Amino acid sequence: MLATLVLNVISGDGSDALGLPISPDRLTLAASLGLLVLDPWAWRRAPLRLSAAHVAMFALVFLAAWSALSSGTLLTPLGLFALADRLVVPFLLFTIAPVVFCSPQRRDLLLQTLVLLGLYLGFTALLERVAPGLVVPQYITDPSLGIQATRSRGPFLASEALGLVLVFCGFAGAFLATRRRGVWRVVSVLSSVLCGMGVLLTLTRSIWLGAVLGIIVACLQQKELRRLLPLLLVGGTALVVAALVAVPSLQTAVTERATTTRSLDDRRNVNAAALRIVEREPLTGVGWVRFLDVSDEYVRQADTYPVTNTNIEVHNVPLARAAELGLPGALLWVAAVVLAPVRAVVRRVRPRGADESDLVGWRLVMTGGATTWLVSTMLSPVPYPLANYLVFLISGFVLAPVLVPSAGRAGRQAAGVVADRSSDPT
Repeated sequence: MLATLVLNVISGDGSDALGLPISPDRLTLAASLGLLVLDPWAWRRAPLRLSAAHVAMFALVFLAAWSALSSGTLLTPLGLFALADRLVVPFLLFTIAPVVFCSPQRRDLLLQTLVLLGLYLGFTALLERVAPGLVVPQYITDPSLGIQATRSRGPFLASEALGLVLVFCGFAGAFLATRRRGVWRVVSVLSSVLCGMGVLLTLTRSIWLGAVLGIIVACLQQKELRRLLPLLLVGGTALVVAALVAVPSLQTAVTERATTTRSLDDRRNVNAAALRIVEREPLTGVGWVRFLDVSDEYVRQADTYPVTNTNIEVHNVPLARAAELGLPGALLWVAAVVLAPVRAVVRRVRPRGADESDLVGWRLVMTGGATTWLVSTMLSPVPYPLANYLVFLISGFVLAPVLVPSAGRAGRQAAGVVADRSSDPT
């Protein structure tokens, strides 16, 4: 499962650029699910309780699959992979997360993985600006691949995708720094700093806004962190100003990105077109991922801003679900998000023992990442697999105290003992 998360950074365009016949994360995901099925003790360690979140997710997947089948997009590359990466796999990860990451030892492995991933992604984002010849793999710097070649975009070839993952990794680094000493603490702090710098270098306003809100909301959740909030905001602002002063080209790029309006006009145009679709087809929409096929029919020239591009997705996820699946699809998406990521953020964690004590810190990681992700869902289509995976995966085990009955507690503690002994050569 950890390999799936790491290898997903080269999924899609990255795999094509590297000449791979299939994204390797697809293979590791299938392998991890197969091993889970073959593990006779897995579901005894964490027997799940069916929740309203699971019902909403299943209903949304069924509706989207039926819509894709009816509109002829189910077997197209865009329709199939969008269904998998935006709905099926994230919801599946939410379901199995309490089983796979059922102990602090297993969750610490995920934490360390995110820290090392953040170290690589943050350093790569920096090299893209100062030494593109040193970037590995080199396809990242190819302007003919992906989008937003003038920004740091990492192996995802999309700056927003990079920014969303960097936020998760940055918060993970801050959390691991409180759980480890020595080398891991140094690596964690360095990873968080590089992730913060990478977020700035994405030159993506939704990520900037979401990251700042994520820090504020996370700090407000704990009394100890509330006192540090002013210091964090002042210190962060000082570091950003220092970076802008030290690198004049970065200052120019940030200023240009902060003041551009063309992308905002494009969003308003396609979002208005989506609203017209909802007005005409409120129950069924136009079909799964069919907005791009019909957008020209619904875009209108506004009085106060131009039409410059109509070949883009709806830049608001719940509105996109409404335009393509109808209002029932939008309501099911909102229900799934409220009952999973949002619930994981707003629900106070009450550990039922030592095997759940780390969930308090994981809730803070979830808060920072999910807040940024929620901001992005209001301002873009968020088609990026890894960001969607992390939001639902982490919310799945943060909500383990309510998703797993108390009877599974002993099994989770036993799993922790097994994990502790797994490093013993005997």
